[in-house]
Amino acid sequence: MDFSIEELKRMQDMDVMELDRKELADIQDIVIDTTKSVSSRIRSFLEQTGNPFAMNVGEYILQIGFMEGAEDSIDDRMILLTKRKTQIMV
Repeated sequence: MDFSIEELKRMQDMDVMELDRKELADIQDIVIDTTKSVSSRIRSFLEQTGNPFAMNVGEYILQIGFMEGAEDSIDDRMILLTKRKTQIMV
C-alpha cells in the first residue's frame, strides 16, 4: 500500500472525533519484523495500520502527531512526560 504525501497529510490532520474505530487497526495486532530493513518495516507498519496516525489501543483511539520544527528528540520528550507524570502522582 503506497500513500501519497497528500493522503498522509489528510490522515495526519483528521480530527479524532471524525475517526471510525472500525476502520482503525488495533495496536495489539501490529507486528513488525525487526530483522527487516527500515524501509521494509515502515512499509509493513503502513500496510498493517492503514492510517499510521491513528489506531485502537484498548477502548481508546490513539492519535499520533508530530511538532514541526521541534529540536527535542523522542527520548527528550518521553523523559519530560515521565517527569511530569511523576510530579502529578507525588
